[in-house]
This record gives sequence, structure tokens and C-alpha cells, in this order.
Amino acid sequence: PNTGNQINITTKEDITTVTAVAKKSMKSVVGITTVETVRDFIWERQVQGIGSGVIVDSRGYILTNSHVVGDNNADRITVLFEDGDKKVGQVIWHDPSLDLAMVKVNAINLPVADFGDSDTLQIGEIAVAIGNPLGLEFQRTVTSGIISGLNRTIPLDQYYKMEDLIQTDASINPGNSGGPLLNAKGEVIGINTAKISTGEGLGFAIPINIA
Repeated sequence: PNTGNQINITTKEDITTVTAVAKKSMKSVVGITTVETVRDFIWERQVQGIGSGVIVDSRGYILTNSHVVGDNNADRITVLFEDGDKKVGQVIWHDPSLDLAMVKVNAINLPVADFGDSDTLQIGEIAVAIGNPLGLEFQRTVTSGIISGLNRTIPLDQYYKMEDLIQTDASINPGNSGGPLLNAKGEVIGINTAKISTGEGLGFAIPINIA
């Protein structure tokens, strides 16, 4: 048999790639906590939320999901940085139809993520997700998988749907929302947004070129 084009892939190389991506990107990923007042008829209660975000500008601009910040209904937003610092955040832009929002904190010289081109993605590429999957006790959890599909559409409810999504089998859970999906170069290619709870390995991200 012709072995001239044989490609040998070792598990070790894969792990090294994910480790390198995590090291490169970890500082630009933040945790986001929110407090929102919800009114039920005559009662009011405060609901706490948690998600992730990625620093896109060193002057304090952070990209996340609109639903992470309560579609701008949160009373209080706190941003938690990799070095343990906490800052108050303010929503300066949000679009529920895209499920994207920009949060601003009062800071300078923040570590900024590198950005890739989501239009050039190929099915089967390595995908790495970083976020807070189940709350702050698991903050900056790294999971890896592949790009499983492109241009996916998922229904949000009977009226709305999200289109042109990246599908990945990298584990995405509540709290991962708003965190980055990264390629093998450690570049942000998407913003993690949803998981279909009825199936395993069905996570979705908004392509970074849309953002």
C-alpha cells in the first residue's frame, strides 16, 4: 500500500495544542455575575445569574451574551478577572436577536483575546471552550472537541430562532454562555451561547464574524 501520504496523529499532540490554547487565552476570559429583580404579580425577588465573557479591548470592553446580562435588565453586573480582581460592569450595547452584548468596566491595559476568521472554519477542526460551566467554583474550565457543524439553526421558542451557528461537541454548560470558542491557534472563533439539553455534545456558538 502507498504510505506516502500517511498522517500520524498522536494524542499527545492534541493535548499539547489544547494546553497551549488555554495558556494563551485564559487571561482574556472573565466571569460575569448578575443580580436582577424579577417581579411576579405583587412580589419581587432577586435572581442571581452567572456567565462568561471575553475581553475585546484593553480599555475595558468585554463581549458576552445578551442573555447573560439579562438582556440589559440586570440591576448589578460584576466582572471577575483571572487575577482575582472584580469590577462593576455596565452594558453599553446589546442585541437580543443576536444574543450579544458589550459590557464596559473601568480599567486599562487588560489582556485582549486574539480573533480568528469564523468564515474559514472547517468541520473537524479542533475547538476549545473556556468558561464557568456550573458557577464560579468551576471558573475558567477548559473543554475541547471539534467543529461538528456550521450554519446551524436552533429554535429559541415558538417565535424566535438563532441562525448561522457553529456546532461543537466541546462541552458547553450553563455558565459557559458568553465565553469564547477558540481554534487551535488560540483565536476566538465564536461566542458560546446554547446547548441542546436533550442530547450530549450539542453545543452552539455565535460566529465571531457576526459579532
